[in-house]
Amino acid sequence: CDLWIDGSLCFYKTDSRRELEHRVRLKTTCVDVRSGLECGGVTPPESNPRENLIVVQLRDGSTVNLCANSEDESIAWKLTLLETRRNPVFTYDPYDDSYQAVPLNSYHTVYITPGAGPGMLPYTEVQYWSKCT
Repeated sequence: CDLWIDGSLCFYKTDSRRELEHRVRLKTTCVDVRSGLECGGVTPPESNPRENLIVVQLRDGSTVNLCANSEDESIAWKLTLLETRRNPVFTYDPYDDSYQAVPLNSYHTVYITPGAGPGMLPYTEVQYWSKCT
């Protein structure tokens, strides 16, 4: 699965990621995210401990059950999914030393590229375009 910048958790039919099987829009449908021992009543896949589970509870009462590779990874996924559910995307302007919210909708495209900035410090470049109408 992929977590898109617009807050969608996307599942694909094949590993080529060309055909979308299911999309969960976390910002509008996610009620809660649990991980590890908080996931009572959910049985982990064979040979995986309960600590690796992640359960996304949706507004309609259904759940999305995921399994991470480790307990630390399941906690990281939980925090990321909760953060995605409630926060917009922010870009940093180093010249102004400020963050600005980027409104995301179907009329905008955002490309994020990790890299190294001036002085070889890590940074993320965000390119933001509006579609021509």
